[in-house]
Amino acid sequence: MRQRLTYLRLQLRRALRLLPGMLAVTLLLAVLTALGALLVAGLHADDEAAREPIHIGLVGNLDEGYMAQGLELLESMDSSRYELKLELMSEEEAARALRLGQISGYARIPDGFAEALEMGEHRPITYVTLSGGSELGSLLTRELVETVSGLILETENAIYGAQNFVSETLEGVNPYRAGDRLVVRYALRILDRSRLYELETIGEADALSLAGYYLCALTVAFLLLWAISAAPLFSGRSRELGMLLQAKGPGAATQVLAEYVSSVFLMLCGLAGAMALAGLLLRRFGLNVPELEAAGGLGRFALGALPTALMLCALQFLLYELSESAVAGVTLQFMNAAVQGYLAGCFYPAAFFPEGMQRLGAALPAGAGMAALRAVLLGEGRPFAVWLWLGLFLLLAVLLRHRRNRRGEAEA
Repeated sequence: MRQRLTYLRLQLRRALRLLPGMLAVTLLLAVLTALGALLVAGLHADDEAAREPIHIGLVGNLDEGYMAQGLELLESMDSSRYELKLELMSEEEAARALRLGQISGYARIPDGFAEALEMGEHRPITYVTLSGGSELGSLLTRELVETVSGLILETENAIYGAQNFVSETLEGVNPYRAGDRLVVRYALRILDRSRLYELETIGEADALSLAGYYLCALTVAFLLLWAISAAPLFSGRSRELGMLLQAKGPGAATQVLAEYVSSVFLMLCGLAGAMALAGLLLRRFGLNVPELEAAGGLGRFALGALPTALMLCALQFLLYELSESAVAGVTLQFMNAAVQGYLAGCFYPAAFFPEGMQRLGAALPAGAGMAALRAVLLGEGRPFAVWLWLGLFLLLAVLLRHRRNRRGEAEA
């Protein structure tokens, strides 16, 4: 027991010697992360004012008749004018604008479309978009076209059905006038549809605001990248000393836990500095994270981030244990931070990824860390996955150290 405490004390003393230089690198990393946060905040500032409507081209003879009246009504009364911008174009202009990305697509409306509806004839509208277009505007306009197409067809069926019913069952009632009144009722109901629902913007993912989401994401990104600044701590370890201690003193488990505790000490010092910088920037630039107040402030959030920090530190310890050189260790840490950070949504919201990538990112350690931080802000239970990953990484590190020490003894 005395030998174990001595080894732990020596490792902590070694970490203290490295602390000033590592704090400088860590704070530089925190500043770069903060600049990224400010950039994100600037890009998303005043989202409502900067929201760009989806542009759709209309091709056809729409200057007179019912179609012109309908377009004028949409542009002046309907709430869709805030989300959609309809532009009258020729076929050539629409095709060119589509290729240049100026519109999401265009609808080709056949001549006499409204008049044909009056006569009971259905002439299909052709919607043209780029092949394979998968951006948000294209997906929304395709959905819109399908909805409008179904709406026109079902409205037409209802009107003619009503006219047939009136002509067959109600003597002395003009079926065409009844059909006209039904058209007016349908039109008023469609134009007043905004009263049927309430729009609520809840944030990027899982009820977090944009600021709350990126607070979690940038915290995980910082913790992932911290291991690169810890290279001096791990590169200075002596493999031969580990083998000697295995034979005459502390075993693999004691060595790993003592070295892990020293690395945790350095990480927590860096995390404290990063959180202090984050608090300063939040006050200086007036940035508001709505969930922080309910969570108890930035200090309580930092305490809630401890399990995630411990888990990611154990992962980074294991990766350095797998590396045979300092260069290989730093390279492995960078690749781990880049891949896990991307899949977990630290750089780009994971909600925009395909479903398979979302499940993969959530299953990774960084994804478990994101879920834990999100739970801290929302006041939910802490995900158990963080503790499972922590235990697994430490166990693997102990087994790997034990195997390396035994192999070294055999070779000696």
